[in-house]
Amino acid sequence: MNVEQDIAKLRRLNSVVTGPLKLIISEVLAITPLVIDWINVQTSGSAVCRYKPDNVRQYEVRYQFGNIGNLVHELTHVAVNESYNLDFINYSNRASIDLPDRELDILGRCKNEDLRQTKQMSQSMNTTKSDILMRIKGWTDASTELSQIQKSEISNKLIYGMINPHKEADTVLNQILVWLFEWGFPITGQYINKPIVNALYEELSSAVKAAHLERLNCRRHNNIRAA
Repeated sequence: MNVEQDIAKLRRLNSVVTGPLKLIISEVLAITPLVIDWINVQTSGSAVCRYKPDNVRQYEVRYQFGNIGNLVHELTHVAVNESYNLDFINYSNRASIDLPDRELDILGRCKNEDLRQTKQMSQSMNTTKSDILMRIKGWTDASTELSQIQKSEISNKLIYGMINPHKEADTVLNQILVWLFEWGFPITGQYINKPIVNALYEELSSAVKAAHLERLNCRRHNNIRAA
């Protein structure tokens, strides 16, 4: 697999899905032109910004080629940074902050990003994001339709998000929503009792949509202010 094939798969997926999943796939597809360097990795992944003059931002994205969930995760990082411009923090924070200037390398990558994130994060927002992830984990643990491997993958990803909710909450929620769709959920057809996995899908979709709208509203606000 290569980047072109993965993006083409995302476009095909975008043509058949609905609801919050369509919102986030459309969102990440729209920012792919900002990525100037795609790098294949065997595990994990990352998104790195190259800050240019006149507030121009370009990106390096490392992901596992062929892994659509991983691709959406890393592109969500890009969408977050384009929305909030807070060094990849996935919420807005308008508090007055004594923030050090970015120290950039020769390619424009921020060398003191961790320090800037620490200065800009909000503990109350971190708690809010973590609570959302914990609620999704509760639905995951209760689901009788997911396999043990699927439960483990979702739980591990949610725990990863809880470790750094300021920069991983939105990304893991989007990735898990892609996973559930790829695994064939929600369950359709006639059933006596609503499948727990369907309730999980609905709760996750609601959280994904809320985060998407926050990013969208912030982008609109910033564009108005920039104009």
